[in-house]
Amino acid sequence: MYNDYKFTYANINKTAFNQELSRRGSYYANVVMWTTLFSLPLFILIDYLFCKDLWIDFLLIRLVGSGISYLIYYNASNSNWQYLKTIAWFVGVNVIINSIITALVPIDVDSPLSYFLILSIIMLIINTTIFWNPKYSIYTAAVSIIVIVAIYYLKRQPNKYTVLIEQGGGVYIIISAFACLLAYTRFNVLCRDAERSVMVDEANNKLIAKTELIKDEQFKVEETNRKLKTVSENSLDNMTVLMHDFKNFSETVKGSLDNLKSNADNLMPEQIDILNNLTVNHDKLTYMAEKLGDTANVVTTADSPDAAIHFNREDFDVNPEVEKAVMDIAETAMLKNMSLQLNISPAANHIYQDKLFTDQLLNKLMNNVIKLSESGSIITVRSEYVNGKAVIETVSHGAIIGMDKLEEMMNRLKYSSITDENALTNLGLIATKKLVESMNGTFTYNSENKTGNYFKVEFPSNNNVE
Repeated sequence: MYNDYKFTYANINKTAFNQELSRRGSYYANVVMWTTLFSLPLFILIDYLFCKDLWIDFLLIRLVGSGISYLIYYNASNSNWQYLKTIAWFVGVNVIINSIITALVPIDVDSPLSYFLILSIIMLIINTTIFWNPKYSIYTAAVSIIVIVAIYYLKRQPNKYTVLIEQGGGVYIIISAFACLLAYTRFNVLCRDAERSVMVDEANNKLIAKTELIKDEQFKVEETNRKLKTVSENSLDNMTVLMHDFKNFSETVKGSLDNLKSNADNLMPEQIDILNNLTVNHDKLTYMAEKLGDTANVVTTADSPDAAIHFNREDFDVNPEVEKAVMDIAETAMLKNMSLQLNISPAANHIYQDKLFTDQLLNKLMNNVIKLSESGSIITVRSEYVNGKAVIETVSHGAIIGMDKLEEMMNRLKYSSITDENALTNLGLIATKKLVESMNGTFTYNSENKTGNYFKVEFPSNNNVE
């Protein structure tokens, strides 16, 4: 029976996948490095307990090794080394230091076995914690074994290699091989998990995009309905005037026909027939006009979609609209493991704007902030009255987009029209910025380590300030 449990992600975003691997590798590298640095007192205690004759010498070696390790970490942090380069140097130095100390332990006592077991534990901890290609584990184990064998080669004791194997060297070689196997298994498992995380993030982003499209379509429907309602009201008013004029005209015609009927004795039979036909047709026309008046609110054709945007401004409190927009993205934020923080001023925050378009731009802003934020980010939304303006701020604390990339995104449609459907549908933040500006508001943004990914919408406040 053939069972294939290896699923493939053929369409995975390679850039996002490499970024996820780098992020995970950096995290585990920091765990290993700081654990190793803080373990120095424990190793000093071990040297004092198991090798009292040489513990001072070992202390100096360990202090030198720890100093070199910290310099590697400090230089890597300031020079923005890749995590793989940093951890390779760091682990290499510490494994060589521990291998030297293990090989220097006198072979005429029982201490070598203890040190080989400790070195084996170190190799196991490194390879079950760190995240790197298993070939580096093999290189590390090989360097450690070469260092130990080289130092034993310089010793003058007889049967030194036999003692090396019997006093723990053989056990260390076997455990190192198992550690490399564990590193291989761990690397493949975490790679699969990283692929799954990237696929989930891409699915969440597609969900956000679909949600935004649904909101856009809902907005178009509501705007069209509003236009149709306006057209219907105008048509009804016009129809009412026309029906009133027609009624007056109809009464005049009916009066004339009645006068003719009163003088029917002077008319010829043919004229009387024509008069009767005119009366019947007049009655039919009057009946149809009355029915048309009853259904005068039938909707006519709406304005062209290419027409300029017409805002129906009204006074309303923007705080409930902000809260509603945040609640709409709460489920999506939960799927991406994000935290939402909503800070709304208890005081009313009135603006004089089109409520439908305000809801639209708030939904687009929130959806695109979610889309551009990394998993695990903390998103803070604030709405308050500041210096005569209604201010809505959205801050994403997580991975920084960068001002260069943000400027490139915002300038992509520098000369596009807000009535362009593609601009509204596909380019989120740009459409939000243009919509805010068309509503006489201001849209500012920033992306730095101090501020996070920062977006601010400002409208003139309509609060009654005395």
